[in-house]
Amino acid sequence: MTARRLPAALAVAAVLVFSGCTATTPADQAAPTGTAEPSTSIAALPVESVADIGEARLAEDLIPPTNRWYSGLVFGAQPQPVYPFPLAFAADDDAFTVDLPAVTATEKTIAASFGAGLRIGLDADRFAAVRADPVSVTLRWWSGDDPIGDVTIAEGSPVVGFTAARESTLVPAAPLRSAGDDVWTATADDTAFGVVARGARWDGKALTVPEGGHAQWFAIPEDSDVSAWAEALDAPVDGVHVETGAASASTRLTYTGTDSTVLVPFPTQAGAGSDCDLGTFATAYGEADACRGTELAWTVPETSPRAAFDLGAIDDETRAAIAAQAAADLDATPPLPADTYYGGKALARLAALLTLARDLGDTALADRVAVRLWTELAPWAEADGCRERDSRCFVYDDALRTVVGKTPTFGSEEGNDHHFHYGYFLTAAAALVAAQPEKADALATVMDILAADIAAGAAEEALPRLRVFDPYRGHSWASGLSPFADGNNQESSSEAVAAWNGLALWAEIRGDDGLAHTARWLLSAEVAAARALWLEPDSDTLAEGFDHPVVSLTWGGKRDYATWFSPEPSAILGIQVLPLTPVALDYLAQDPGRVARNVADAGPQAFSGPLGEYVLMYSALGGAAPHAAATEALAALPADGLDDGNSKAVMMAWLAAIEASPGR
Repeated sequence: MTARRLPAALAVAAVLVFSGCTATTPADQAAPTGTAEPSTSIAALPVESVADIGEARLAEDLIPPTNRWYSGLVFGAQPQPVYPFPLAFAADDDAFTVDLPAVTATEKTIAASFGAGLRIGLDADRFAAVRADPVSVTLRWWSGDDPIGDVTIAEGSPVVGFTAARESTLVPAAPLRSAGDDVWTATADDTAFGVVARGARWDGKALTVPEGGHAQWFAIPEDSDVSAWAEALDAPVDGVHVETGAASASTRLTYTGTDSTVLVPFPTQAGAGSDCDLGTFATAYGEADACRGTELAWTVPETSPRAAFDLGAIDDETRAAIAAQAAADLDATPPLPADTYYGGKALARLAALLTLARDLGDTALADRVAVRLWTELAPWAEADGCRERDSRCFVYDDALRTVVGKTPTFGSEEGNDHHFHYGYFLTAAAALVAAQPEKADALATVMDILAADIAAGAAEEALPRLRVFDPYRGHSWASGLSPFADGNNQESSSEAVAAWNGLALWAEIRGDDGLAHTARWLLSAEVAAARALWLEPDSDTLAEGFDHPVVSLTWGGKRDYATWFSPEPSAILGIQVLPLTPVALDYLAQDPGRVARNVADAGPQAFSGPLGEYVLMYSALGGAAPHAAATEALAALPADGLDDGNSKAVMMAWLAAIEASPGR
């Protein structure tokens, strides 16, 4: 398509900058407290609707919610089931369904997928999302032009609350049985459900809810009872406010609209809830307790961003060998790809060589790498580049409200994997400006826009804040439109970590304290999730029958030992550790025994299969003997044939940094 200018009204809105004051933001789209205020203008980019997303089930004033756990409800010809943990939920034009999925396991999959559940029929003919935040979404049903009522679903809320816009008739697929005043139970799909509806009437077939009244539906844990839940419930939840505390690794979620409700902390967020005496749910992620309250709060270990390996203690011979290999790797660098994923990885590879050359004190080599990196990065940094060419440039998609790099790849035009792609660009830009500060102005416009697209947001809601990040689960979602029955997913937890590290490095280079705080929070949370959910999950959270120590694809409703691109164990483990950067050395090295176990699980082809050189590098964290073996193997490894984001010099530096680590 031909790029076009931003519409005048949006262009004016987009250039508004909020600095040192509070942005005027609709209450239902309020920003997480503690995250950066959006100040970036996207008006510099050409405007082009790249993806054909069809008719979204979305109110006109809402930003299209790509990369959310509930995106599948909004996009696509048919709405997909979604997973407001611990429940599953589905919506149709005339009904919604509440389900507590049963957990099953095979050698390679733990599934808790949407089943039959309890369907609740409505006198309606369509629905759409009318309010959203990163943790919750509100759906509204209509009959013609008349609203019937709203349903808000939220992660961590095991209650689905309907609020009637007028006197409304709800028809459950299973009959209700009285369990006290305004309280009923039903059994469907081998699950006990409860409903609390103050002032409602049950006539044996339908539940009539008065105008403004509520009906709150929930699954009852086997070790609890409906009366305890009914006592705990006030009004339904109508949104979730996210707060990041003074420590960048803390998160607080406040469930609004109610003075009392039931919440379920995600199993990895130990101690996030209180008064957790309302039973326990079996989930694909382990047992989850039901708690009274309106807040969940937790802290994870803080991870600091890093650009460079600590090579201060290496000997002169090793230093010279790494420098010589870095020069050879630079000379062997082919023309860089034109898409944002492979092109971004290649830019980050050059950035790693640049940082390495500077750390080694090789000024001449650093200058050579910087020239090549600037030559490759500069076209991408031209804000109007897509008015002149169809590759190595960015546009603003005003329909999906996202930034798309030309040429798109892996569905990036639909919002897929933006943090993976753009994290590489931010890493490269930060490295170049660290070496040549005079390049900052030329890079700032586009790189600030990429940071805005994946995390910071842009002024006047041109881009959302925290596009890809899920504050409840503590990790990102990779699919833009999420056209899957098992919910959204993320494969490469390590590339997500690398993205937030790159964002933090860019924020520090720019002197943007607000963005730096956001980036450090994202980085710390993603590191904790990468270890707890992907690389080092507690065996108690893995269902019996699952036969691997790692998980490579995390979904809303299941966990897979698999990848999108290869069934080989080396790829399954490799995609969880690449790119092996200085910050990766910090968090991957914390449990050498687990490293050894993961490598052993990858089997005899761990180092020779797809992404095997990353597994080789990772294996060196398992102790002195694996490190020695990896060093020997690297010496015989040809410099060509590596993954296009890797280089032999960086592999050598990785091993040298491990050898020089304190306490080895």
